[in-house]
Amino acid sequence: MAIATATLDFDPFEKVMTPAPTTEAPVLEALKSCVQLRNASADALRVLAQAATVRAVGRGTIVAAQGGQFDSALLVVRGRVRAVCRAANGREISIETFRAGDLIADGAFAPETALAHDWEAAEASTIVLIARDAFVSCLRANPELALTLGADLVARLERSRQLANGLALAGVQERVVSRLLAIGRQDGTPGPDGLLIRNRPTQQELANQIGACRETVSRTVSDLVRRGLLTPRGRSLLVSNRLVETTA
Repeated sequence: MAIATATLDFDPFEKVMTPAPTTEAPVLEALKSCVQLRNASADALRVLAQAATVRAVGRGTIVAAQGGQFDSALLVVRGRVRAVCRAANGREISIETFRAGDLIADGAFAPETALAHDWEAAEASTIVLIARDAFVSCLRANPELALTLGADLVARLERSRQLANGLALAGVQERVVSRLLAIGRQDGTPGPDGLLIRNRPTQQELANQIGACRETVSRTVSDLVRRGLLTPRGRSLLVSNRLVETTA
């Protein structure tokens, strides 16, 4: 069953986002948690905090709509925000998922470019919106920060290319394994028995991420479990060393 999403009149925040209590101190702490901003000076972070707004968003809320424009930098403080493309027939594919500490600067870099996908809250989340003018001024005053964000955009582009290549060239099992390994390497924990994914995606989420139907993903995962290559452990999932080593 598809998740109903909140819809937007054009102001993307006024009607579908609930303001969270906003003081400079919590915003500063949120900015300090961002990996891309780790080299920014204390003064630069204070300037960004003064130009930032905290918002609480419910699951399914469209933070920014496909085809629209977005002119702020967005930091995920809690929860997850995903970039998702939807077809007219209702099918969808998740392009990438942003977690707590991730900064999305696309709107600040190219505010006049129409978005190629929706940014949707995958669960109840807290986000920080940073006004573009303050963000761009911070970049100009901190060239190293601009380089860090540029490198992050290149890495995201490469992941998108890998996703496109997988959709075109790889079978469902290869895509399932590749996606689980990517999740495990980003958020998991290596151990003697394999790679432990502590919050494994649902089969529907996995299907959305690799461009397959849930039933096919379910059969594929069941087969990998039967062969001992995947082991469910409550909400966690262990990817065996045999699987990790064969795809290294």
